[in-house]
Amino acid sequence: MRSTNLLLGLVPWVLFSMIAERLGADAVGYAALAACLGSLVLAVRGLRADGLKVVDAAGVVTFGVLAVAGFAAGHHVRELLVDYARGGAALVLAAVMLVSVLTVPFTEQYARAGIDRRYWESPVFRSLNRRLSLMWAGIISVMALCHLIAGALSASGGGFSSNILLNWAVPVLLVVYGVKHTDRIAEGARPTGSAS
Repeated sequence: MRSTNLLLGLVPWVLFSMIAERLGADAVGYAALAACLGSLVLAVRGLRADGLKVVDAAGVVTFGVLAVAGFAAGHHVRELLVDYARGGAALVLAAVMLVSVLTVPFTEQYARAGIDRRYWESPVFRSLNRRLSLMWAGIISVMALCHLIAGALSASGGGFSSNILLNWAVPVLLVVYGVKHTDRIAEGARPTGSAS
């Protein structure tokens, strides 16, 4: 599995965070709409290529709900969305990833594109993808916690440094760790004769 394919599925989640933070409460509905449309594009692309990805479907639903709230709610609720929706969306994503471990691990949906079909039902393939999906659910859960703490600090007048640390530095380090670990496991487990 190439982690770049997995990271592409996370782009709408980052897009929402960047737009909402930069443009503030009056643009939170637009930020959610942009993320919803980005998730929809990825979902349609996935349907045409190799099937709907659970992360893309979760993005369409999550950001669709946030867009409706962002457009329909008053200014106070939009302020709350700017402070806490990033963490809330990350919690939804972590929950989707965690539940996928019990059904079809979400990483398996990405890994199938780079591995011969005969290995898809392999216990090793399934086990590795359960571990990877569980790892990513943990990473996104920690990110969600960081985002929620940053939101609470921001709502109480917290400083710029806590925003940079909790909303950007820690999440970026976590994603870098996740990508490196995913790539290391994928390379070590690649069967002979499989596609990359």
